Amino acid sequence: MTTVIIVNADDQQPAIREILESVVDDGETVYFLRLPAIRCLGSLIQELNPMCNYDVEYTIDCLPEGYDVTDLVRFAMDVDATRICIGITDRTLTGKVQIDDLTQSILLHESISGDFVVGNHAIILEELEYDS
Repeated sequence: MTTVIIVNADDQQPAIREILESVVDDGETVYFLRLPAIRCLGSLIQELNPMCNYDVEYTIDCLPEGYDVTDLVRFAMDVDATRICIGITDRTLTGKVQIDDLTQSILLHESISGDFVVGNHAIILEELEYDS
């Protein structure tokens, strides 16, 4: 199995911990995919260290400037991702998740489908299927 974790904010530690601890399987490959607005994941990865505690192989990739959701879906298809995980960045006053434009675009993209799961800190699209 392969998981893509989209890093769309600097304060994603709770979401990434939730994903690594409860969603990702041992021995799985994880792709940290940062958006261009996020300069570096060094400090985030250091805060999660040692990554070996999670028993995963990981890489860090970045979407290009001017990307669109098709670039993101294409990346997931290229790595044959079984999951795309996105940190929850906002909630309503009553605690309900507010889905941002990126998440909405992924969910509505015509080339991808799967199960939608909302965790405490992350939204997970799993059991992914891709249309060619």
